[in-house]
Amino acid sequence: MKRFLVLLLLVAGGLAAAALVVPSNAATVNGKSITQNQLNSDVTAVAKSADYQCYLSSQEYLESSGQAELPPVDGVGQLTASPTHATATTAFVGQYLDTEIGHQLVLGIAAQHHVAITADELKTARTDLEQQITAIMTDISQTAEAHVTQFSCGAAQALSGSQVLATLPSSFRDQLVRFDATSAALEEDLGGAGSTAADLKAYFDTHRPMFDTTCFTVAPYTSLSDAQAALAKVASGASFASIASAITGGGPQGCDVLYGITSELPTSAKLQSLALNTVSAPVAFNGDYLLIEITSRAPTPYVTAKAEVQRAAETAGGAKAQAAITRAEKQAVVSVNPRYGTWARTGAEILPPTSPVASDVLNSAVNATAQKAVNPLGSGTSSTGQSG
Repeated sequence: MKRFLVLLLLVAGGLAAAALVVPSNAATVNGKSITQNQLNSDVTAVAKSADYQCYLSSQEYLESSGQAELPPVDGVGQLTASPTHATATTAFVGQYLDTEIGHQLVLGIAAQHHVAITADELKTARTDLEQQITAIMTDISQTAEAHVTQFSCGAAQALSGSQVLATLPSSFRDQLVRFDATSAALEEDLGGAGSTAADLKAYFDTHRPMFDTTCFTVAPYTSLSDAQAALAKVASGASFASIASAITGGGPQGCDVLYGITSELPTSAKLQSLALNTVSAPVAFNGDYLLIEITSRAPTPYVTAKAEVQRAAETAGGAKAQAAITRAEKQAVVSVNPRYGTWARTGAEILPPTSPVASDVLNSAVNATAQKAVNPLGSGTSSTGQSG
């Protein structure tokens, strides 16, 4: 499911007469409404936060490996004096409303499983969201696109999650955090770990070795043959610490919860079963080949490992959650306001509305004149997604 967490179309703030004939719902999902007012509020929040738009654009760009970009929020004819934005692009509207429908499906599944969110879970979700935004903005700053204002917002240093979230209304931040917390709790529940504090503690007790505090030494090699040659030296009696030191100028060493290490590496690394003071087989990772030696393991107190326990439980339920979402998408009864497009159940997506052919437009010259009267900027057609 797409991860960027916001956006939709705004109705023109000053067109009170038009609002009388606009349906109150942008969409309904299994009888649950996504109201027009909700969309108005969401898009206003995003449209007024350049930093958040840069985060969303960076996220879309990175997750697609540079193959896709987030459509611009604003369409033509923005009224700068209005508290809302008069237009939004059709491409943006369809993409966001599709995401919003997906969110409603997730919330519906969570309700079916009686998933409840605690204050601690909301606090954790807020921290996780800040860290996610910081990571995205840091990653984009290390690419060739770092100088592009669309991604960096012109900041000299990568924006942090707390900086970006500070530009959003508190109600909108709370909405994002609550959805993330609900998604995480649902994954924990579907993974069999449950979502309460007692459930997570029980999961920890059952999987204690996975959360041992583990100290290790690692040596990276640019080729498999070099890693195999180093492993052969160790087999002949050479000290791995010395080999790692020669490769790295000191031998990267550190200690971490074991799950925190294994979750970043392919399962073929098999670190959970790696004996102490034994060098692993070469592990392919980000174009390099790693040799890893675990030098010590010790039990970790639950309070210290709690964040990793929650992450492990979520990961365990991730595939099941996605399967549940896919089923829900196929079974969902979705109705979309025609101005935003039509719902295609096969692909579980919104198909944007198409512009009518010229022969279907009654007296297009008069329509163009009327459009200019409504839009002070004198532009905007159905293809821009203009509201009103």
